[in-house]
Amino acid sequence: MPFYRCEICQADGTTVARDVMVTIDETTRSGGHEWYGTITIGHLNALAAGQAYRITLADGRTGEFTVRRNTLAGGTDRAVAIHGTSPLTPPR
Repeated sequence: MPFYRCEICQADGTTVARDVMVTIDETTRSGGHEWYGTITIGHLNALAAGQAYRITLADGRTGEFTVRRNTLAGGTDRAVAIHGTSPLTPPR
């Protein structure tokens, strides 16, 4: 799975986190394109399970996702499992 730097925003455009790491796994199932990922983020950043967010990868692709779960990753970091709810689209 490739690693990317990214920015995460709420649905209204408010930035939640900048310059965080995410791994992305893109798959094709039943003729559709899906993506999943894991964000490594500090415990003080508010990413809530079930909430929708927008991600912008360092390569310019953007997409929406929901948080599936947050897991303590040791120290002050969390591993946040995400599921894409829209395709990762290239910049316009």
